[in-house]
Amino acid sequence: MMLDYESLIPGSSLPEALGEVPPLPAFDEASLAFVEALSARLMRMPEARTYPELTALGFWMRRANLNRLRTDMERRMGGSLLTPRGTVLHIAPSNVDTIFVYSWFLSLLTGNRNIVRLSSKPSQQADLLVGAIAALLADPAHREIAQRTLLVRYAADDRITTRMSAVCDVRVIWGGNSTVEHIRKLPLAPTATEVAFANKYSLALVSSVGWLEAHEAQRADWIEAFYNDAYWFDQMACSSPRLILWVGDAGQVETASTDFWARFERFLAGKQERFGDADYVNKLVAGDALAIEADVGIRPTANNDLVRVWLDQPALHDNLHCGAGLFFESMLPTLDAIRPLLNRTVQTVSYAGFGAQLLRDFVLASPLAGIDRIVPFGRALDFAPVWDGFDLLRVFMREITVA
Repeated sequence: MMLDYESLIPGSSLPEALGEVPPLPAFDEASLAFVEALSARLMRMPEARTYPELTALGFWMRRANLNRLRTDMERRMGGSLLTPRGTVLHIAPSNVDTIFVYSWFLSLLTGNRNIVRLSSKPSQQADLLVGAIAALLADPAHREIAQRTLLVRYAADDRITTRMSAVCDVRVIWGGNSTVEHIRKLPLAPTATEVAFANKYSLALVSSVGWLEAHEAQRADWIEAFYNDAYWFDQMACSSPRLILWVGDAGQVETASTDFWARFERFLAGKQERFGDADYVNKLVAGDALAIEADVGIRPTANNDLVRVWLDQPALHDNLHCGAGLFFESMLPTLDAIRPLLNRTVQTVSYAGFGAQLLRDFVLASPLAGIDRIVPFGRALDFAPVWDGFDLLRVFMREITVA
């Protein structure tokens, strides 16, 4: 059969032939060895060290972390009898180059066969990653994984996606709302299931008192952590903070935010590479468009790598945000005042200056209309098996009951 897609792994099976290869047991040694080998390869590659996202990925794939994943899964599943679902089709996004690996590996570790459709958008990171994967899968030591893996690229084509969907037991869609809506219209096998990760919006929450009471080293750590959360992936990851909410009275907020941004601008001057010309224009347009909708103030900054727009009335304004170092800001008198802002598009809240127990109590006090995860500054981009409220290790397995 002539291929109507680009296969990134030489000698891969056709999608229709994957079903002839039995799944592996969850956390089989063949799967663990492959993931660990890719981790080691990324950590050794000089080119990969220029991309902190690849370094973070290599760190996530270490055997010690894989063992933690397994232990945590077994604890949460208890005595359930779980088995791989079969074949999982992953539709990867274009804005986060490494997300396909996390999705694929959680499915791989639970024993499934996998088809991964990568974005056709040019990316040096993705090319480095795919090259490392292809080299490992060409090694006979990883034949068990190569037999169960198909990595492909093709331009948007419903016919090809339908072909891939016809052989899968789970379809995972990563992308914008329009992508999710479109692919959901394409048929799946009657016994297959689907999970979608559409547009989400994330914010940062800072206790003004907590910031002002923190020692110098803590503030420096928070500044670097916030930079990593926001500027990796040019602020376009769904978990990157876009709205900054300062909690406290007006005087506390003014003092804390002035100190925070002064420190951040000094840090940014030594770290940030220049954005594209279009990014600067988009931020200007976003600020002007927001000024038409609401009472705002454009706060002065040293250069256009950082743009601050103060909102007199806190709101998400997610449809106007373009990333690339654009931050909406506002203040809340109390933590509880965030509740009216929340809806199902709110994914990650990264925080500084609050205690974790206080935030847990906040969540338990009353059901939240939004928020999938709350993490300290520096962990917004950390991938976890529970994402957007879905336990992916559980999604990729089915339960057998014995009465």
